[in-house]
Amino acid sequence: MSKPKIRMPGAARAGIGLLIMGGIVVGIGTVTDRGAVSLYGLAMVAGGFVLYMAASIMAKRQAR
Repeated sequence: MSKPKIRMPGAARAGIGLLIMGGIVVGIGTVTDRGAVSLYGLAMVAGGFVLYMAASIMAKRQAR
């Protein structure tokens, strides 16, 4: 038997993408010792997390 596909809203996918990209930017900023780049990456991670959580909560509410 095959598992049913998980339906994920586009905003949740974008949030996960921002989380990953922000983590990479934070790592690059840390390695190159550039605080501004790390701070920019941290803002990307925070925005991605908020976007992912909001999209997930809205999807759960619409499913009910």
